[in-house]
Amino acid sequence: LDMIHWPTFIIGLISLACLFLLHRYTPKVPGALVVLILGIVASKLLDMESMGIHIVGEIPAGLPDFGFPEEMGVDDLLAVAPGAIGLAMVAFAESVAIARSYATKYGYEVDANQEMIAVGTSNIGSSFSGAFVVDGSMSRTAVADNSGQKTQLAGGIAAILIAVVVLFFTGVFTYLPEPILAAVVLVAVKGLFKGKELRHLYHIQRKEFWVAIIALFGVLLFGMLEGVLIGVIISLLVLVGRASQSRLSLLGRKPDTLQFEDVRDHPEYRTVPGLMIIRIDEDLFFANAVPVSAEIERLVSESDEPVHAVLIDLELSDELDITSVEMLAELQHTLAKNDITLMLSRVSPTGRALLDRSGVTELIGPEMIFPRALGAIAYYLEEEDIPVDHAKGLTAVLLGSMSNLYSAMAARSEEPQKGELESI
Repeated sequence: LDMIHWPTFIIGLISLACLFLLHRYTPKVPGALVVLILGIVASKLLDMESMGIHIVGEIPAGLPDFGFPEEMGVDDLLAVAPGAIGLAMVAFAESVAIARSYATKYGYEVDANQEMIAVGTSNIGSSFSGAFVVDGSMSRTAVADNSGQKTQLAGGIAAILIAVVVLFFTGVFTYLPEPILAAVVLVAVKGLFKGKELRHLYHIQRKEFWVAIIALFGVLLFGMLEGVLIGVIISLLVLVGRASQSRLSLLGRKPDTLQFEDVRDHPEYRTVPGLMIIRIDEDLFFANAVPVSAEIERLVSESDEPVHAVLIDLELSDELDITSVEMLAELQHTLAKNDITLMLSRVSPTGRALLDRSGVTELIGPEMIFPRALGAIAYYLEEEDIPVDHAKGLTAVLLGSMSNLYSAMAARSEEPQKGELESI
């Protein structure tokens, strides 16, 4: 506050007031243009520069020279690479953020890949003229939207007008006070800060709210690049923390059906005696492998009935990494010490290939890896001494499902398909 320059502050307030009043009472009048023209005239007549108010000053006329840099070596490239990477990140992040903001406002979709191609191509072109980094500008987009621009044609016309001004009319802007430019930008971007949405986010998801607040203050306190990096790092930490929490379902069968759900949510569902069926309700990878293993061991140790086999359903794991494969190997060793068999079902092809290459398939036993959970259950019922009533109940459901499936195919007069035969 002790750095406030009062004449600049007053000019800025007057400009803001004019812009707000023009926008409210004469929305069809280009308020920003009117305020800019009045500001230039007032600056010239009142000699605002002598008051200590910064003006735009002399702008070189003419277009830049086009071509390659005269001298650029490897050392030059290495020197500018860190800054270039940082600028590219900020340019792309800002471009996509503003595009998605307006896409939400007007109900259309944004393709981030296409945005990256557009930003990259624009920067390649601008590099031949020594231009600043090109990106989608939040302030310029807001100004264009407030001016009523709707299509790319408006941008093309603006580009032509800028070229004309740069060639012939740069002198007109010499006396333009900078606080007026600041006021135009402030009014343009004020609608992009959505306090109502932040409050809504606070009530429905506190973690996301605090990530947003940390990113916001990172930009305000340290700068755009640092704020973006802080937001990215915090988001990744939240993602890893969320993924590292084990989410498992302890499955049981709904009576007279083949529907399996978590018995902790449905106590009436029946489990297979001695067989613990566990579904990992997320992708199994390095961040959650250890917590998942610990949770499985806890469920086995706290089971009210003796556990003879553990069946792990990997339906939701598209791929396995080396950490998750090693976890399965260690889990097999731990269970084997207690005479408990480890069985796997619905392992993805890439996951199975990694299990084969790492030797874990041989450790578990190829016969203990099943395409379907029902196949594993049938194998267990055959190998173990299961109470007759339970085995008969499950077998009856299986036979009934097969009969219904064949009846449906017969009604369609179709040959069984490969997927249907696998289900049978």
